Amino acid sequence: MSIRRVRTPAGDPAWLVTGHAEVRFGYTDRRLGLTHHAPENAPRVEDHQLLGPSQLYSHEDEHTEHMAMRSLLAPFFSGRRITALQEEVRDLVHELLDTFTDGSADLHGQLSAPLSARTLCALLGVPHSDHQAFRSLIDAMGDTADRSRADAGLEDLTAYLAALTSAKNDKPGDDLLSGLLAAGLENEDVAGMAAMLLFAGYDSAAVAVDTGVVLFSEHRDQWRLLVENPELTPSAVEEILRFTEAGGSTFPRYARQDVRLGDAMVARGDAVLFDLGQANVDSRTFPEPLRFDITRTPNPHLSFGHGPWHCVGAPLARLELTEAFSALRLRFPELRSAGDKRDLRTEGTTFTERVRELPVVW
Repeated sequence: MSIRRVRTPAGDPAWLVTGHAEVRFGYTDRRLGLTHHAPENAPRVEDHQLLGPSQLYSHEDEHTEHMAMRSLLAPFFSGRRITALQEEVRDLVHELLDTFTDGSADLHGQLSAPLSARTLCALLGVPHSDHQAFRSLIDAMGDTADRSRADAGLEDLTAYLAALTSAKNDKPGDDLLSGLLAAGLENEDVAGMAAMLLFAGYDSAAVAVDTGVVLFSEHRDQWRLLVENPELTPSAVEEILRFTEAGGSTFPRYARQDVRLGDAMVARGDAVLFDLGQANVDSRTFPEPLRFDITRTPNPHLSFGHGPWHCVGAPLARLELTEAFSALRLRFPELRSAGDKRDLRTEGTTFTERVRELPVVW
């Protein structure tokens, strides 16, 4: 069954869509959106401010406003921008790997999390001196297990971003915050948009690196294949992304009108969740879907969404993964996780699970 009724961790009813074709179609169906006609009564995924109806758009003009926002953000993830960031990200990866000593390390704490945070800092134009404090704010904001900590973190992060944005009014740089200001957005709107980007992008990029190391630890033939064939790195990245659930699809969609999805009649206002983890192993789309194969092609996974909701930051995430695994295969060809997936230290729920530690050895 590709769509069924479930109850979210917040205790609210929702429709869970698991089929690849159905999820793919759902991303293009304008009868679904991130806003709700009565947001105060909308079903929620978690008890978290950002895991309910979106506050970035008005309900009436959501799709138009979303496409306008994408147009503003797209230049900062263009091929030219990503190429310009490549050397900086590569140097950062090697700097972080220099902390791997004595045959063991915490890959999440020493590589994947700081790589994601500091890359986002470079994108936004956060001063280097603020990097550690900035990462602490992102961690607090994303805490789906502690509402009071998440609320305080979101408030503090938004206040920091608003102050930083205000400073860029007088001294703009070649960064995303300055660019959004130059496009005519108000300080508060820029800060809110940046906070949402950080919430969506920080953990997802980090967990993809973590997931890749766990997968290669379980499939040593594929790791050896990558070590000996660096040209397979791009396809390896795509296969890692296919298996990276990163909480499935955290942000709920809402039916803007009564709509039939598959065999289900979804009523206006109902929550619809896209399970990307299940969609990415749909046997109707992927031959031998549970086999981890870094030579898999084509690989039409939906880890970055699809169509008008395809993640605008996907090129940046791919860059981070490419540089991370290019360096890992070169510097630590015997790398493997110290245990298995059951040994990972995580927090949150099955919808928003976050890795907090990944011991590795070599």
